[in-house]
Amino acid sequence: MSPRMQPVRLLLLSGASLVGQNVVAALQGRRAGVWLAAMNSVAAEPALSDFDEAYLCGNLRDDREAFARRFVEVLEQVDPQLVIPCRDDDVAFLAAFAESCPAVAPRLLCGSRATAQAMLDKLESAALSSRHRLPYAPTIDAAGPQRALRDFAATQGMPLVAKPRQGFASRGVFLVLDQAQLERVAGRPDYVLQRYLGDPHDVMRRVRQMAEEGMPLFHTFEAVKLSIQAFIAPDGSLAGLCATRNIMRQGRSERIELDADAALEELGRRCAAAFAGEDWRGPLNIQCQRAPDGELAIYEFNGRYTGATAARALLGYDEVGIGLAAFCGAALPAAPTPGVAVAVRVPLTRMVDAEQADRLREIGHWRVAHD
Repeated sequence: MSPRMQPVRLLLLSGASLVGQNVVAALQGRRAGVWLAAMNSVAAEPALSDFDEAYLCGNLRDDREAFARRFVEVLEQVDPQLVIPCRDDDVAFLAAFAESCPAVAPRLLCGSRATAQAMLDKLESAALSSRHRLPYAPTIDAAGPQRALRDFAATQGMPLVAKPRQGFASRGVFLVLDQAQLERVAGRPDYVLQRYLGDPHDVMRRVRQMAEEGMPLFHTFEAVKLSIQAFIAPDGSLAGLCATRNIMRQGRSERIELDADAALEELGRRCAAAFAGEDWRGPLNIQCQRAPDGELAIYEFNGRYTGATAARALLGYDEVGIGLAAFCGAALPAAPTPGVAVAVRVPLTRMVDAEQADRLREIGHWRVAHD
């Protein structure tokens, strides 16, 4: 790397995560002017080999204060122009850090702490949506009064979706099929109940079929997810917008197609304007579905890039490039894209670099030597 050209220095939290891998993949073919550093809580991760340097850190959820101390150390050593969160916990952490350290805030890919928390908590997401008249799926606190839960079930019908207030990738999510199950989920302090946006008749038909024939070894009620990815620039303007149809497998997008539905684009613009008004900056992911009545309904927000970021780059939406231009003025070469309308994600087998992993465990850091 020429000493005359200073690279854009990026630091990814949870760099070896699925989202981190997507950010790296979206930069493929234009890494010459980019220095990538990663923080990660696991040393033996194959994806870390894609970075220029890596730092071992503790798990954010296990010890937030220790993670914060390590983050400050790494921030001083890397001196990045931009810090990119790759998990929901990272987003909330960075937003809180930005509030406590305003001088560093412009280099953190996030917005306000309150809005980060609202995205992390589905009950607060529903409240934010209500304030801005956004079509969020009807949602109620599972720990609320039982009479309110019964009224909610009577209004929304069965099945209902029970999900953690803070969660992702459908983990811990299940369907409540009848009154007895509703009474058993009532009182859970960290759960919400939400309207089921799919076809309820199909669910009940398959439940009856399982009762008669037995449970299939593999089964799912996953449907097509409509995903809107927006990017809010530091001045609050909308810097990018992309809508896709995602075919889901085990909580992850497997097949991603562009969706030119004008209603989706309009919803994306409304959401971006609402979140900009709530002082959010950077990526905004809106997950939604069409209910049986045809109306769009949102069921989750995320304030980060996602596991489909690289797929969207192939489809022509360069959200990583948009982020670097908006937050640190980096004009990277245009992302190479074949101009396709469909992208498919496939598993990839990789090896762990044992030498790098050992070094990370021993001294907490490694760096690749560049000529």
